[in-house]
Amino acid sequence: VAGMAADGNEYVGFLYAGLMVSESGDVNVVEFNCRFGDPEAQPVMMRLQSDLPKLCLAALECKLDAQIADWDPRPAVGVVLAAGGYPEAYAKGLPISGLTDATGAAQKVFHAGTRLINDQVVTNGGRVLCATAMGETVSAAQAAAYQLVDKIHWDKVYFRTDIAHRA
Repeated sequence: VAGMAADGNEYVGFLYAGLMVSESGDVNVVEFNCRFGDPEAQPVMMRLQSDLPKLCLAALECKLDAQIADWDPRPAVGVVLAAGGYPEAYAKGLPISGLTDATGAAQKVFHAGTRLINDQVVTNGGRVLCATAMGETVSAAQAAAYQLVDKIHWDKVYFRTDIAHRA
């Protein structure tokens, strides 16, 4: 961003940094993107209490410095529920159950690869849902996110069981 500005090209927008921490604690850059990361954005959006469109407009008008983003201080954790076989071949059109039960205080299921067919939510992509929750601690947020995961079902659903396990 500083290099772009030095060349007279001021950047306005989102900047997503994909980072990986090695077992020895070294931080490595995996990627940069000029967009929200998926599924990283879901826990961020859970915590944002400000009006996102207002913040985006302020950024476009170069007035973001006059805005204060309000955040819920609690940590948030998101667990992706993926189609079995993803990222390779996977089935689409599988009925998803449990979504009406997957609610709670400071919990939300974000849809990604879903479709509504005849009033039935079905799978329609590799990353299907993101069960996201906040808690007083990372461990509490993790437990609340996995509580949502446990309520959602479809044939060959896959999810990792190690999200936020080091926290």
